[in-house]
Amino acid sequence: MTIDRSAMREAVSDVTIGFFMAFPIAFMVLSITTWLELSVPITAGVQTLVFTIVALVRKYFVRVHFKSREEVMRELDR
Repeated sequence: MTIDRSAMREAVSDVTIGFFMAFPIAFMVLSITTWLELSVPITAGVQTLVFTIVALVRKYFVRVHFKSREEVMRELDR
């Protein structure tokens, strides 16, 4: 099995970005849901929804960034 270095770089970058975004987002969601005095199940649902939306948006922008890098590299190879 060969490792696709480009795919590995993109995956590691995406996970690293997500890792550093997770704490501030969790803190914000938990602060708001505590202030609103929401129950634990509602808080868990809100947090899951927020993390899912953020992950989809983050992944989209990471993919677009790496796709444009790949296109630039292909142009340079010509």
